[in-house]
Amino acid sequence: MFFFQQLGPNQKIPLVTKLALVFWIILSLALLSFFAFSIFLIALMVGLVLFTANLFQKKKRPGAILNSDFQTRPYSPPPRNIKDDDVIDI
Repeated sequence: MFFFQQLGPNQKIPLVTKLALVFWIILSLALLSFFAFSIFLIALMVGLVLFTANLFQKKKRPGAILNSDFQTRPYSPPPRNIKDDDVIDI
């Protein structure tokens, strides 16, 4: 195998070895990009399915209490106590 050959200081790398290295680098990058793009397409399809499923989902009622016996009133602070005037609230 050409991967385990040890070349001397004045020996050049053969053209076939250079072409083989370039071929394997291009092939590995092509496979990497193919699988990365495939995963992206799968994630995109899952997102579209979830989006369309959410569009056709039945509308939920709001979580508000619909009981008419419940009455609201504006906030009024508690009455101030004269003894507590010297306390500093942080």
